[in-house]
Amino acid sequence: MLEPVNEICLNTACGRYLPLRVAHCPFCGARQVAQGVQNVAPAMPAPPVPPPAVPPPQPRMPPPMPVPLDKPAPAPVPAPAPPPAPAPAAPPPLPAKAPPAKPAARGSVPPPRPPVRLRTWIAAAVVLTGIWFYNKPADKPASVAEQVDTAMALAAQCDLDGARSALAVLKSAKAPAAQLKRLQASITTAASACEKQQRRAQAWGAAQAAVNQALEGGKPELAATRLAAHVKRWGDDPDTLELDARVKVALAGAQLDAADACLAKGDRVCLESRLIAAERYKRPELAERTQALRTALSQLLEHSLLDAAPGPAPGQ
Repeated sequence: MLEPVNEICLNTACGRYLPLRVAHCPFCGARQVAQGVQNVAPAMPAPPVPPPAVPPPQPRMPPPMPVPLDKPAPAPVPAPAPPPAPAPAAPPPLPAKAPPAKPAARGSVPPPRPPVRLRTWIAAAVVLTGIWFYNKPADKPASVAEQVDTAMALAAQCDLDGARSALAVLKSAKAPAAQLKRLQASITTAASACEKQQRRAQAWGAAQAAVNQALEGGKPELAATRLAAHVKRWGDDPDTLELDARVKVALAGAQLDAADACLAKGDRVCLESRLIAAERYKRPELAERTQALRTALSQLLEHSLLDAAPGPAPGQ
């Protein structure tokens, strides 16, 4: 039978924990079996408690004995210290356990996405509808006849460059020859008309300046002559008719001025002829002035008749 041993050194001066159950304390060498106890079954071993990590203590020296003064005593011979028990072999290290998996950090998990609201879906639908209307495919391309009619309208408006571009596009698209021929004829006719219209516009600019210059100089006859020459070559239009009305007003006014001079001289025949010449222009702007001169002519004629009447015979 084994001797019972303790977990703590029986030496009260030592009192250290024993790493193993030994017969002698490895620190102080004290025997670990209690005296008077024999053939006792060993107690159940307690779980080993790891000793604290402290440096091994230095061997304790016995305190010196006091020496009396009157009689010297021989120095005590120290008892030989028991040899220290060999240190038990360290237990094999336990296999290292894998560290428990740490839970994932809370910050690394993305927060749950909030549900999409109804107004967001409505806004997305509106945006997509606008994009579709902006980028929707073009309508059905116009037929060849419609393209030809559009190009002919451009030619009639003297947009010859646009009409010729449309003709080139139709040729590259291999349009029917009849349609191409119709558009080409329209462009040729419009080119001649547009060229004539351009030359007429240039001539009208020069004629208008000359007529206005004659009117401002008090020469309505010269203005009428220049306007008549332009109309004879290029024909009438709204611009020439408007300028012709101004010229006729100036001519009628000149005749009425001459009629005033005839009235001042009392020349009835001259007054009447000037009034007839002014009335031929039929200008309503001068109607009031013409009527006043007509009244003056009537009075002048009445005075002339009274002066020409024979007086009473003498003695009657």
